[in-house]
Amino acid sequence: MIWIVAWKNIWRNKMRSLVVVMAIAFGLLGGIFSSAVFKGTSDQRVREAVSRETSHIQIHNKEYTEDNEVQYVIDGDRERLEEVLDTIKAIGAWSARVKFMAMAGSANAGTGVMVTGMDTEKEKQVTEIYSLIKDTCGSWFSQCKGIPVVVGQALAKKLKVRLHSKIVLTFQDMQGNLTGGAFRICGIYRTSNSVFDEMNIYVNRDDIIPLLTAKPGTCHEIAIRMNEDEKIAAVQKTLKDLFPALIVKNWKEIDQLTGMMNDIMDLYLYIFMGIILLALGFGIVNTMLMAILERTRELGMLAAIGMNKRKIFFLIMLESVFLSLTGGIIGIIMGILLTLYTRHTGINLGSFAEGFEKIGYNPMLYPSLDIIFFINLTLMVIVTGILASIYPARRALKLRPAEAIRNE
Repeated sequence: MIWIVAWKNIWRNKMRSLVVVMAIAFGLLGGIFSSAVFKGTSDQRVREAVSRETSHIQIHNKEYTEDNEVQYVIDGDRERLEEVLDTIKAIGAWSARVKFMAMAGSANAGTGVMVTGMDTEKEKQVTEIYSLIKDTCGSWFSQCKGIPVVVGQALAKKLKVRLHSKIVLTFQDMQGNLTGGAFRICGIYRTSNSVFDEMNIYVNRDDIIPLLTAKPGTCHEIAIRMNEDEKIAAVQKTLKDLFPALIVKNWKEIDQLTGMMNDIMDLYLYIFMGIILLALGFGIVNTMLMAILERTRELGMLAAIGMNKRKIFFLIMLESVFLSLTGGIIGIIMGILLTLYTRHTGINLGSFAEGFEKIGYNPMLYPSLDIIFFINLTLMVIVTGILASIYPARRALKLRPAEAIRNE
């Protein structure tokens, strides 16, 4: 009976209750949608960083990670390492790379770049750079006269070059001698990270190794793409145990800023929603206090006919929970619908594209939240209603039956 009475009590003053319910609903709608945008942006940045920049796991010579010098290659058990990589089922693909710093110059400008020499077919299985070359911007190492090179759009703009233009790379070979070569741009890619595009160029490993005076098969880095993200830690540990002389890092250790943002995102979202619910909780407290003051005589009557304090407290608490839960459910449903709609259509912030790309984020946002978030949010709404009921309920318990009945 108390549950039915509590539900009817919150609708005795419909306008006041509706105001509170809609305040909770729209407050949660704004919080959920903002959280979905933050979470979706973070997840999208992780996907793009892994698929375009870092891969899931990278293997290096220990000295190479400290100095990035060209002579620090993966040697010793390299053949055994490649055999192990082929036998681990959790690994989807891997690519051996030659990677070093160089000066890229054109007739108009010059700048420092990171040169990645790789097997062009294997690289397509590990990264998606090849898919980011538009039809009008060339192709991935085909139909090109001379030694081909693929550059980022930001670098092409900085060097003031275009498709089929010639650039000169100057670098040190394995003996420390200054060397270089002329390359022809066969493709121009564009990611959502303009800093990455300006710094990274790709060449065929077989073309660059003779210029480095290195042995065939030389590599500085092995990039690994996993079939399942959940297996990253296990595969990393296996490789570390089998090859202790090498450095094996996962994408979070390589791109520490993105990894840190991804790790704290869930905590941030719950803190953000907690602040919103805290503000809404004060509105519930105010509403319940007003309701109790209006029903002083009624509550006194209930106490006089024998309703104990525990039941009165439970009645007030149920009214608060029903009030918050009604607004919460409406807000959560609206938030889910808005998130699903914008996740399908996307949010185009193209007018801020340059700023977003400078920090490595895609200006096309796709909000996203998982079901666990909504379950936890529902529990947070219930807890908010319970906490908001404590002070009003304590005020109700302080009423003396005789004085409350005389109160008009």
